[in-house]
Amino acid sequence: MKTMIQTVLVVNLLMLHSAVHSLSASCQEDVTLRCPEVGSDFVSVTWYKQIDQHKCGILRWPSKDTSTPTFFKFNRSVHYDQDYSLLISVVTPADSGTYECEVGAKVGGQNKKVEVKLDVSACVTPAVPTPVTPVPITTSDLCRLQVQELPVLWSAVVYGTVGLAKIVLSIIIVLIIRCVQITSSKRRQQKW
Repeated sequence: MKTMIQTVLVVNLLMLHSAVHSLSASCQEDVTLRCPEVGSDFVSVTWYKQIDQHKCGILRWPSKDTSTPTFFKFNRSVHYDQDYSLLISVVTPADSGTYECEVGAKVGGQNKKVEVKLDVSACVTPAVPTPVTPVPITTSDLCRLQVQELPVLWSAVVYGTVGLAKIVLSIIIVLIIRCVQITSSKRRQQKW
């Protein structure tokens, strides 16, 4: 049983020729993902994108005689080229990921699979510098910007008023406390 599984695994590996490529692109750039040389001994060519560990179909040529591929319900508009390449216009970071081109060979041929890992850089809007216009300052403006000092008389009046208010409040509080003490002592005397 073990040798049969190993044999099937080796046959599958021989039937599927696989390659992995990496491609970096700038944001808003047009990208072409190339499929391996297809040749004439194929049954189909299919492009997929891996999304959450699942293959999502993009487009498929069912045979070499078909010039227009069949489009799957992919969440983005794509184009194709005559050499079975996948064309993605104006890429964004959302287009980053692993794309697969699978070439299904005729009986006796070798299937091919190419993975293209697309990495799209972040979209950065260039900062537009704001021109700074200098504002001329005259000597009269400088005088207005300085701190205005209060006259000594105003300072004395303000501090004197605050001090007098503190004295009056203290006298009122002392009188209230005295009244409360006198009232409470009279009540004690009446209880005896």
